[in-house]
Amino acid sequence: MNDSRILVVDDDEDILEIICIYLRNNGYIVDTANSSTAALEKVKNSKFDLIILDIVLPDYEGTKLCEQIRQNIYCPIIFISCIDDEDYILKALDIGGDDYIRKPFNLNELLARIKANLRRMNYNKFINKPKNNVIHINNLTVDINNHIVFKNNAKIYLSPIEFNILLFMVNNSNNVLSCSQIYEHVWESDSIGDTRTVMVHVSKLRKKLEDNSDDKYIETIKKLGYKFIAE
Repeated sequence: MNDSRILVVDDDEDILEIICIYLRNNGYIVDTANSSTAALEKVKNSKFDLIILDIVLPDYEGTKLCEQIRQNIYCPIIFISCIDDEDYILKALDIGGDDYIRKPFNLNELLARIKANLRRMNYNKFINKPKNNVIHINNLTVDINNHIVFKNNAKIYLSPIEFNILLFMVNNSNNVLSCSQIYEHVWESDSIGDTRTVMVHVSKLRKKLEDNSDDKYIETIKKLGYKFIAE
């Protein structure tokens, strides 16, 4: 029996019911909300291990709700939406979303994404890391134990996903990594052709590391993927 608690936020009652029945049949504890206001109240009063969040909600957008949730809560947030606009997807992932699934979606795909995000959080929380596990590469210091990155001794804030992507790249320096390889390692799940999620997170990571300087850490290899450059 799975004791993970999931909050599903969507104003479509039919979608809520379908997702709830499916997840409960797979052993999850599920709560629902049909607006951003209702969801925020639930989040304040209950602890959830994962949140499924529609972008278009009746009171205000799910992206704004995600920003509010992210002020204090770090559980995975999976956006679901019929919006296929690149800017919307970029915004959703940039303000704190961990994953994005376009409607209509297959329930098995949704379940796979849920399991992958929960596994990633549990791995980060309970992994037994060796002491003093620090990587020095170029002018970066990657503190694996504390999930902290320094550039020239200045701390860089990375989200858990960004940190895991960086660590995977650093451990495979000067090798080309495809989006599928990155997704399957970081999310611990089949990418199901989802390259956009990886592209957005890598883009955010690159901006934080390079910070408008002349430093170049991540190279895009056209039609193949990305390479972390280690000098």
